[in-house]
Amino acid sequence: MQGAAWPSSVRAASNNLHLDLLLDNQLGSGSEGAVFRTRYGGLAVKLCASDESSRDRMAELFARLRWLPLDGIPLCRPLEQLAPPHVGYVMELLEDMVPLRELCDPPQQDEDAWYLGGGGLRRRLVLLARCAGVLATLHDRGIVYSDVSPGNVLVSSDLGYDEVRLIDADNLQTESSTAARRLGTPFYTAPELLRGQSGNTVFSDVYSFAVLAYEVLTMNHPLIGDYVNEGEVELEDDAQRGLVPWIDHCTDDRNRTRFGYPADRVLTRRLRDLFRRTFEDGMTDPWARPGAGEWAAALHAAADRCLVCPCGQSFLAAHPTCPWCSAARPPALTVTVLEQFSRLTEGPPPLLPQNDLTLVLQAHRPLLVTNRTAVRHPEDPTVALLRMEWDGGAEVRVRNCGRSMVRRVPPQGGNGLQLIPGSAAVEHLRAPWWIHFDTELRPHRILVLQSVEAPDAR
Repeated sequence: MQGAAWPSSVRAASNNLHLDLLLDNQLGSGSEGAVFRTRYGGLAVKLCASDESSRDRMAELFARLRWLPLDGIPLCRPLEQLAPPHVGYVMELLEDMVPLRELCDPPQQDEDAWYLGGGGLRRRLVLLARCAGVLATLHDRGIVYSDVSPGNVLVSSDLGYDEVRLIDADNLQTESSTAARRLGTPFYTAPELLRGQSGNTVFSDVYSFAVLAYEVLTMNHPLIGDYVNEGEVELEDDAQRGLVPWIDHCTDDRNRTRFGYPADRVLTRRLRDLFRRTFEDGMTDPWARPGAGEWAAALHAAADRCLVCPCGQSFLAAHPTCPWCSAARPPALTVTVLEQFSRLTEGPPPLLPQNDLTLVLQAHRPLLVTNRTAVRHPEDPTVALLRMEWDGGAEVRVRNCGRSMVRRVPPQGGNGLQLIPGSAAVEHLRAPWWIHFDTELRPHRILVLQSVEAPDAR
């Protein structure tokens, strides 16, 4: 069914609720239909082709959703099927969310202002990290999303929020059933699906996510460089099948691009490595691709190392100047994380630096330390435990905003002082105390304030 043929209204099967569709406000589309907002607040409609196979597939979807383990997954869930003659379903929808597609399609002019208007680099990193986290949870439960694309990921429209939700729940498949159907959006589909070598898998999911992430961060599709753009149209198909090098290939530069942002402006070394593993070895070997959990960790780490310039843009703290306006890097402290293990012998317990969790604390910009940084394997990584605020001079104010005791201990050790929930203390940079998140006898993590040197951009 083409866009011109979409109906202007539909009816829910069980309660006869009539829903007027906003045909000019399409949330997403794919090979099996399109998703539209409605005039009824909080609801959207997925419309599919009106044929017998689509009806059978819709009945199968609602049966499957009853037993798939989807608790806690931020997914716009199907509520009920549409009444004949239409095929599809009504889904829940948060009104203040927009497709991630809005962060993938830059204008031909004034790209910097457009990039900032979407929240800049740090917000993009956080949104992508959250999306990768959702995929990681699905994959851990043996579920494949199957069609990761800009139209199937919704994000908060308000720049002050960074919520992420997936739509198109009929894409969901179990890992064991992936050979039955091949789903995907052009230019986001893994090459093994295009070659007919595989069905949808967790490996095809993370490939599609990597394409999406590279596009959101650099404003470039990773496969469409100048060689493909300026060549025959068949080169686009060749690029998607892995027959043309991606635009940032480490040894073959024939498909470089002069558009968008260079990778070293917006990506840490760690992220660049993940993209290379995906678009070099991973083009022919799906097992070589990083998993969704690895993507989430690397994206969160990059976001934690961003500073905000007076020009409004955020940038990686490893840069000595702002890549957008060339202003000097603003003052910042490095907050490193140590992992303390149980004592194996007499003497101090062993400590292991967790360099991947390093944070930066910018003057007069509060930093919230969450479970993701302070706790190993947290149930909810987004819960804030500590608020840190640096005055730009010699003092850092630390407030315990969690529910458990935090210990302030001198570097040489000892019991230190307890910081009860809701209380605050002032740390002096000339003699900073270490912040411990558990007792001395139990393994836990420690925060250490360090000098103003920028963290290594890994």
